Amino acid sequence: MKTTCPKCGGPARRETDTMDTFFDSSWYFFRYTSPHQKDAPFDPAIASYWLPVDLYIGGVEHAILHLIYARFFTKVLRDLGSTSIAEPFPTIWLRAWSPKTERPCRNRGETWSTPTT
Repeated sequence: MKTTCPKCGGPARRETDTMDTFFDSSWYFFRYTSPHQKDAPFDPAIASYWLPVDLYIGGVEHAILHLIYARFFTKVLRDLGSTSIAEPFPTIWLRAWSPKTERPCRNRGETWSTPTT
């Protein structure tokens, strides 16, 4: 977005992509219930039929950001009267990090190991 620099008065560009990608994608499960809805993000009646999501499977990084934001959106939409659900994902299975200090790198020939318990 083109604007004027408040310090020097010269041309400047305002950054508009300021939201975390997890925040941006944290309400999509509502939209999936009625993807052809033209006049609203989703149809509350259809969403009530399909939601909440039965089982969420994801990594630890999703628990940190995506799930927190998804809960936020759900609670706001509930408070606005757009949904009756209180929790978007009643059952969550989280995948754990590898015991290594960093993720494996295929370029270095590393792979995930399977526990032998």
